[in-house]
Amino acid sequence: MIELAGRNYEATIGSDVQRDGMYLELVDQDKHVVGEIFFSDVDGEMAITLCQPGVPIEVVEWMIARAKVRLPPTDPVVS
Repeated sequence: MIELAGRNYEATIGSDVQRDGMYLELVDQDKHVVGEIFFSDVDGEMAITLCQPGVPIEVVEWMIARAKVRLPPTDPVVS
């Protein structure tokens, strides 16, 4: 649980086999999904999707910073 912009949030990091990548999902204290950042294993790109209007910039910045650290693979793929 993290407090940002006066509200509590919970982040989940997971793997999505169907989309071939990993995600960070943020849920607010009312259990509403705030947004998701998805890292694609296919092209190495990250994309953010916000699910609520008016998400405070502090929350978006936290999501981006956390995703940059947690989502990309740190070990090279060995073939």
